[in-house]
Order: sequence, then structure tokens, then C-alpha cells
Amino acid sequence: MAHGDATIIEELERLRSLTSSDFIALAPLHDKAQRIRWKYASGSRNERYRQMVIKSGQGLAGSVLRLGRWVKLDDSHPDSDQVRRNCPVLLAEQLQTAAVFPILTDSDSLLIKGLLFIGKRTQPRYAQAELLVVQEGLPALAWYLKDNTGEIVK
Repeated sequence: MAHGDATIIEELERLRSLTSSDFIALAPLHDKAQRIRWKYASGSRNERYRQMVIKSGQGLAGSVLRLGRWVKLDDSHPDSDQVRRNCPVLLAEQLQTAAVFPILTDSDSLLIKGLLFIGKRTQPRYAQAELLVVQEGLPALAWYLKDNTGEIVK
């Protein structure tokens, strides 16, 4: 594992702990990538997340790609059961609550350089403070992605 990879995993584990999440994953987006996949994870029950391809508009992560903003799923969502059945990560990791955040190049841009997925297996909702912790950690993840991939991130 490269030094940059270890740093990213450490940051994911920190965010997982601060948000009481059971699972957290990061998918870097590269301009030349044919397929977007989850590359880093913490708290996974298996390695199935690595084979999952993220498609725009499909599942929670695909919604983030399409909308350009973060989305969440919890027991307050009217179609939560159907969304769970259509999201491979939720099924594979047996998650009940989740949120996916875009990692942007800077606060004014809509250029997404990565996706961050957090989820819980038992608790029905994320507290607002937990979601804020993740949002505050996104710039650090953008910086780590820049260092690890050689991409330019402001």
C-alpha cells in the first residue's frame, strides 16, 4: 500500500469513527477512467464493493453524480426500501442508513473528483452534526486524492 493510500484509509477510519458509521468508502474519479469504482473502504464485511461500477443516475452514488450534491437515505425517505433494493452497496453491506457526498475540486466548482459513501447497519438516521463532520472532512479528502493521483485540485 502506498503512503498516500494509507493516509486516505486513516482519514476514512477517522470519519467513520466520528460519524458512528459501520461502513465508509471512497471512489476517486479520474478523467480517463472508463468505470468508476469504490477504491478505498473501511468497515466492509466483504470485498464486493470493489467490483461495483457507479453509473450516473443509478443508486445513491449515481444520484450524486447526476445532481452534483450530497444525498442521504434513512427511514424518513418515502421509498427507502425500494432505494435499498436498487443500491448494490446497501445490499452487499446490509446498510439501513447511508449518505453519499461529492468531493469537489473547490467550494465554487461543480467538478466532482470523488465520491464518499457512509452507512450504518442499525441506526435509522444520521444526526446533523455527523453529516457536518463529513462535509468538513471533504477538503482533506480532496487534498489526499490530489496527492495520490497527481490530479490538480484547488
